[in-house]
Amino acid sequence: MVRLKYRYFLTSLHYLDSGPDLHLTEEILQNAIYNAIEENYGEFGLGHVLGRIKIVYLALLSGTGLVRVPADFEKQSRVSLSSLVVVNSKRCVINVIHVGGTIRSCQKQLVKHNVNKLHRQMLDTQDVREREQIKTVLDKTLLDIRNLAVS
Repeated sequence: MVRLKYRYFLTSLHYLDSGPDLHLTEEILQNAIYNAIEENYGEFGLGHVLGRIKIVYLALLSGTGLVRVPADFEKQSRVSLSSLVVVNSKRCVINVIHVGGTIRSCQKQLVKHNVNKLHRQMLDTQDVREREQIKTVLDKTLLDIRNLAVS
């Protein structure tokens, strides 16, 4: 008997027409992914992943999500996620930031992604006070990361 292996997709959900959809649930997103897989790969593809895809984490305000998919259907799932253009009747784009074998690897990548995002935001802002606030948060985050690495 062989155990099932999974991959975890760290995703970013961007809405094209409006702000974040606060009525989006894990079930709605999961059904949208199933529909995209069926559209791209037919009933065979849907039958292969049905019940095996799970939304592990979904943050509505930041648009960050963690999706668990079967390892043997990783490429097809990634294509289907990228082809998804409407979720819950709202136009959107889903970017896959990282593909990992564990939730922990995705968490580490999310921290790196957020630090880079803060750094870009700090460089783009013109307000000195706002820049200092971002720098303080960035320094505290980097210090926390170093402390976690030591322990």
